[in-house]
Amino acid sequence: MTDSRVRDALASVSEDYYTRAEDGGLIRQSSSVEAITAMLERLDVRPGMRVLEIGTGSGFSGALLGELVGESGSVSSMDVIPDLVERAKGLHSRRGVDNIRVVTGDGVAGMPEQAPYDRLVAWAAGDRLHRTWADQCVPGAVLVVPITLAPVLRANAIVRARRTRGGGLEADRLWSGGYVEMYPEELTQWLVPPSGVQAQATDAEGNPWWISGTWIDEGDRHVAQRLVETLASEARVEGELLGSGESCEDFRIHLYATASAGLSMIGLGARGWAPGHATAESAAVVLGDGGLLTAGGPESALELKRRAEEWRSSGRPGAGSLIPTLEEVRDGWFVRSRGMRSSVAEA
Repeated sequence: MTDSRVRDALASVSEDYYTRAEDGGLIRQSSSVEAITAMLERLDVRPGMRVLEIGTGSGFSGALLGELVGESGSVSSMDVIPDLVERAKGLHSRRGVDNIRVVTGDGVAGMPEQAPYDRLVAWAAGDRLHRTWADQCVPGAVLVVPITLAPVLRANAIVRARRTRGGGLEADRLWSGGYVEMYPEELTQWLVPPSGVQAQATDAEGNPWWISGTWIDEGDRHVAQRLVETLASEARVEGELLGSGESCEDFRIHLYATASAGLSMIGLGARGWAPGHATAESAAVVLGDGGLLTAGGPESALELKRRAEEWRSSGRPGAGSLIPTLEEVRDGWFVRSRGMRSSVAEA
């Protein structure tokens, strides 16, 4: 059930006003109302708070945040695309909104001139929680951010973290979901990540196939290239990996959380991308409908089937069952999982 404060904000702001272009088409950088609602409920914004929003997009989410913080609060929103920033400024201004500041900038750096913040939300996924964000938040501040849960591209989840009195972060909850990569420049296409792809090929229709894998190092790039070329020309769907009623989203999170050898994210041409397992001679991925797509030998398909049975035997856990842990690095924290909790709170 939608939080009453978020429900009131949704009733006060026209989605179409922000997300529709002059020709009636949808602004490309627009998240669904359902996704925005879920993120804002997790963020728990209260009147009078100061919020940093990373990813202005259409301006709709910022307008909702402006309603939630009220006249006594403030929202600082930033985006790397100047046109979106100017568009959002104009839309807010025409509504008479004056508690939202929108600027052009790289979200990794945050907006120190408006700090400190009580809440931080991001609408793009990165490989870590950045120290700059913690430094710009007050103790007890809540951060809700899409994050990479495993060391492969687009192995995303959403994490909620809190800033400690010592200046660090502690994470308490994970959810399934993800957004486009956080990148310092405008992304003009979505099928291939802007960086980090370890091998790439095209199929007969010109669609891109690619791979990012935990098993691939510099010496394996030529092997990965051969595998992607095999995928682009020979990939086939071989029945179902998951049964009726089994959540593909939950199984994928299981793959990310355990991050076993062979974990890979594979671009599937016009199909988009999906996670799975790969070796030098084989690849297998779990499709969004639970189907199994393979190429090369049988090893990876057999491994994915084994992993599916492992997931079933542990109760088919999803993101909410996982305990997040933060691994500190020089400029922030990687988010990983360290097992399952005995009971799950939905907050």
